[in-house]
Amino acid sequence: VQMNVLNQALFSKLANTSAITSLLAEGSASIYHLQAKNNATLPYCIWSLQGGGDENETANRTKNLLVFVRAYSGVSALQAGSIDAQIDTALHLVPLTVSGWTDFWLAREEDLETVETEPNGIKKYMQGAFYRVRLDKD
Repeated sequence: VQMNVLNQALFSKLANTSAITSLLAEGSASIYHLQAKNNATLPYCIWSLQGGGDENETANRTKNLLVFVRAYSGVSALQAGSIDAQIDTALHLVPLTVSGWTDFWLAREEDLETVETEPNGIKKYMQGAFYRVRLDKD
């Protein structure tokens, strides 16, 4: 899958879910690919491809990918978890429209949680999950 079309699909799904954007500092402007911008205001959401590729089991092109979608909060793990719960509702077993591909599986697989203490002493809480994305070429 050309990553641009998957990235567009994921951003669109997250940015057009008001239950998510209403919890973020700057609405859909708080949704980032790979990493947040410098000095981004918490809370925000980040997604990134973690791995995967062609399955090569049939003559049809099929992708099996793992995407990491997570929420960050500077307030608490509870706030990050509330955002993550809305991400789960928007993505788990919900069709994803990816241009040029047919989505036949989008499911949450692994839950993750961390807290980081930045050099200035501020804690940043993360909650999120790996999502399995399986696509067939149209």
